[in-house]
Amino acid sequence: MLLKVKLGNTVNIKNLVSAVANLPCNADLQSGTFVVDAKSILGVLSLPAKEFGVLKVDSDNPKICTPLLEHLEALGILCKEGPMIQKTTFLACALGEMLIDFTMQGRNEQGQRIFAQNAGGAPANVMAAMARLGARTAFIGKAGNDMHGRFLKETLDHNGIDSSGFILSDDYFTTLAFVDIKPDGDREFSFARNHGADKMLEKGEVPLDLIRNSGILHIGSVSLTDEPVRSTTLFAVQKAKEAGCVISYDPNYRNTLWKDEETARIQMRNMLKYADLVKISDEETTLLTGESDYEKAAESLLRQGVKIAVVTLGKLGAYVRTSDSGRIVKGFKNKAVDATGAGDSFWGGFLYQFSRCGKTPEEITVSDAAEFADFGNAVASVCVEHYGAIPAMPTMEQVAEKMKEERRI
Repeated sequence: MLLKVKLGNTVNIKNLVSAVANLPCNADLQSGTFVVDAKSILGVLSLPAKEFGVLKVDSDNPKICTPLLEHLEALGILCKEGPMIQKTTFLACALGEMLIDFTMQGRNEQGQRIFAQNAGGAPANVMAAMARLGARTAFIGKAGNDMHGRFLKETLDHNGIDSSGFILSDDYFTTLAFVDIKPDGDREFSFARNHGADKMLEKGEVPLDLIRNSGILHIGSVSLTDEPVRSTTLFAVQKAKEAGCVISYDPNYRNTLWKDEETARIQMRNMLKYADLVKISDEETTLLTGESDYEKAAESLLRQGVKIAVVTLGKLGAYVRTSDSGRIVKGFKNKAVDATGAGDSFWGGFLYQFSRCGKTPEEITVSDAAEFADFGNAVASVCVEHYGAIPAMPTMEQVAEKMKEERRI
């Protein structure tokens, strides 16, 4: 949890130190470029004189965070502005599709292809990646009240993702995707989505308190293909903007889910004006921006109001662009077996690092973004070495080990 707090005088500083002294977790105070132990009065007093600071509490547990928030508010030292200052339980919440990925796992003795049931759906994958790294996340969506939908809800719960906004419908069935894995680890999708529950999410089914209690709202473009979920997604994004949430957008184009490419182009581009952080692949640059060159595509996104643009480049890594500059961040060497969750795991790692930095999207430099992308590359590199999307999301320990390895030349 990140909190913007008032400093400015000795009374505020003493009250702050007293409030965090008995927390059962670490707490740091950042002022400018300096970071000290928030439980140490001498450390906090040693900071350069500043009116405000960012308190970093190493927990998202509401049993710890909520009493602290109430105490700081009562003391009058909690600031209420700042979109990335987490006065809430969730670092991020996603709205969109969660479905079953039936992933190709080889052939049986009769030569028939074997498909394994895995939980998937890009927005849910991103939340799973963040949760596996230790973040408190939530998911909003709809599936059928069938064997697949119940499996998906169990998956959310098992991975520590809040599922209170995930509806199981008796009227529609769970969307299915069949994923064929090629020899190089790339994949081909086939969807069973007619009358799929994910398309039928209504505005009245969106838990707005869940969104307001999240620092980031993450969406994709699959929820823009059909009504009513298209209008529901726009409604949620507008409410999130009003609440001061950062909007994360990964278009994640799937041509078979759209009526035609022109419809996809219009609807996918329409969401850019709301987005603060955008990730696209090098295969989506022309569709989203009209530019085939990834650097020009990223510049185009910034001209449309995006604060941080990232273009993933497959094995080459990623290109990050902020207001000050752009940079290529090289990927890691790996032995890929399944690229199903590659982009989602990368973005989950990127968002995890961004959400913990204490800066607004406008304050992020290209060096900051490059660090986030390097971490995201490590997350993705571990993920693609295993089958499935959510089951393959790595722990912080696995990512830390990968970070020690060489990047591609």
